[in-house]
Amino acid sequence: MPLSQNWGLTENGFIAPSYEEVLDSVEDDFISKFGTDIVLTSNSNFGILARLIAWRETLMIQELQKNYYSAFISTATDTSLDRVGSNIDVGRKVEHPASALIEVTTDGEYLIEAGETFETEDGYVFELERDITTTQQPDGSWKGTGWVESDEPGAMYNVEANKITLESNPDDNVLSVTNPEPANGGQDFEDDETYRARLLEENEAKPGPTAWGMKSALMELPGVRDVNPVENDKGYPNKWGDDPYSVHIYILGGNDNDIAHTIVNHMAEGITLVGSRAIDVMDATGNPRTVHFDHAIDKPVYVKVTLKVNEGWNDDEGADDVKAAVADYINHLIIGKTLFLTRLYPLVYSVDGIDEAVIEIGTNKGNMGGQDIVNEINEAVSCDESNIEVDVNGV
Repeated sequence: MPLSQNWGLTENGFIAPSYEEVLDSVEDDFISKFGTDIVLTSNSNFGILARLIAWRETLMIQELQKNYYSAFISTATDTSLDRVGSNIDVGRKVEHPASALIEVTTDGEYLIEAGETFETEDGYVFELERDITTTQQPDGSWKGTGWVESDEPGAMYNVEANKITLESNPDDNVLSVTNPEPANGGQDFEDDETYRARLLEENEAKPGPTAWGMKSALMELPGVRDVNPVENDKGYPNKWGDDPYSVHIYILGGNDNDIAHTIVNHMAEGITLVGSRAIDVMDATGNPRTVHFDHAIDKPVYVKVTLKVNEGWNDDEGADDVKAAVADYINHLIIGKTLFLTRLYPLVYSVDGIDEAVIEIGTNKGNMGGQDIVNEINEAVSCDESNIEVDVNGV
């Protein structure tokens, strides 16, 4: 039978026929032109020609279908998704290094030159951006502070406070080094799934002067995983102690100065911001402004998965697949979202070869159990795959 004309761009979207439908149509055309006695089997001349034509036409139609779907946020991929994002002025986040403020204690006054490197015990390396000259403190010690930047980009460099404790080239004059606050700003290349979710969210709340518009703008910053603006529209302090008619912005990740400038550039006149962090920046008119906000508390989660497996279990990749699935789910939970233990079981059982599973979670490696992890409005969970233990055939 001839190929239905109800394909291509229709009122129901783009309809693409299958290869079999296209082949049927080509064979019908051959029969109408050359008669009913021709042979159309796969090894005949007419059959081979029909299949070549049908395959080429199917590929062409599929490309037309891809072109149609590339125009929409929900279906575009790769560079097409980037172009859709540019239409609403929201770019994909690219790889970005992390930065941290370090405090160095030395044996007397001492100069530490820019370019000196410091690192964590796990081997994450940070380079000093500017010289540090230590000065004497009221307690008699000699200390100085300076900014370091990770030698490579990536979210893995957003290390916790007091993790940058080693000098790559040990110096007897340097007594100690640490980062009093977490490193921030490290960003992985944003994959299609994450970028698409942000585009859909920001298309609903475009960057602007409202609290949720500010969230949209802040989410574009490197290293920012989530933003939770808490509005108090009452004439009295709310249960968290925020002033009347104020906005308290909690941010997970990001660089303080970038955050402050973004808030100033999108904040409407008259909005009262509250928070323990106070950053002084200049607004677009050159006037000084003090911006208040707080970083959300990142609660690292530890997970133990005990499994009983069968012959379908992959000894080489199974444990890694479990770790990846669990960590990815936890890391996509937003600020204030409870980590329900039961939500992890379907993720684990989706890995082939698992008969039984017992999962324990906790924010302390030495105290894990079967309780959900409840988060306040300023808390969020995260999970590194190294924090997940998979015990096979331990059930």
